Amino acid sequence: MLDALDSKFNLQRDYKSSHNNRWIMEGHYYVKTVKQQGVTIDIFNLDTNEASAHGATQVCCQCFSYRGNDKSVKCNEIDKGSPFCAGGNMDMYNACMNRIQSWATESYDGVMRDLALSKADFKIINTHYSPHYHMSRPLAEKWFNVTKPPPPTAAAAVKGGVHAWFNGHTHGFNHDVTTWNTHFFQNGAGGGIVSQSGAQADPNAAKVHPEIDTYALYSVWVAAGQPYGFMEVSASKEWLKVQFVSFDKAWVFGGHKVADTVAGGLARGHCWYIHKSLDGP
Repeated sequence: MLDALDSKFNLQRDYKSSHNNRWIMEGHYYVKTVKQQGVTIDIFNLDTNEASAHGATQVCCQCFSYRGNDKSVKCNEIDKGSPFCAGGNMDMYNACMNRIQSWATESYDGVMRDLALSKADFKIINTHYSPHYHMSRPLAEKWFNVTKPPPPTAAAAVKGGVHAWFNGHTHGFNHDVTTWNTHFFQNGAGGGIVSQSGAQADPNAAKVHPEIDTYALYSVWVAAGQPYGFMEVSASKEWLKVQFVSFDKAWVFGGHKVADTVAGGLARGHCWYIHKSLDGP
């Protein structure tokens, strides 16, 4: 089982794209540094499969396989020990969970180490899951703490502070901001997957009741409807710009007949500038 689990990842890691070999997945945790025209961006790629929603438990249970055609079994409600979770085999389930947890630990330890060493103008986290939409509160708070700037007592050389967190999983688009000015972007509808409406945090919670909202973030934008597209990132020495990009109105789609598609151009929508100082939202 563990060999098969590792193989699922290795096949993605070793994939070679026919489009100029553009696919990159070096490991469960790795850092990519982009340098251009005097601007440096460090991108910290994390494995967050320990997530509570559609994460480690569902991967290790494999309920949809064990239940077969019995639709009366609600896989979202199945937990360890059930005959529909790893066949009731706790040793196999625990081994699977431990392996996935080891990937999350590798990512957590690595990003905490490398954020402290980073001298980049901007720091971005790229991963599959969102802390506040896809994780239990303890897990969410663990990953939120990764993004926060170091305490005032830290040595001056310790930079810390993440400017932007990008995740998918939910097949939609949104933009939330924390009270410590890290921006969370949902970037999940593209590449052939079905699109969905984006999730939305309470737009007023952190502003009105920060003392009771330990997540301390609020929504600034959710893409309307079920659009397709991606978040575009550009930067100057002082500002990081994030903008939503989708199809413009010139496109004509032919349903499942690709030959009937008339290509148009790009339409840009929601846009935000994030200052390198993280002194404001």
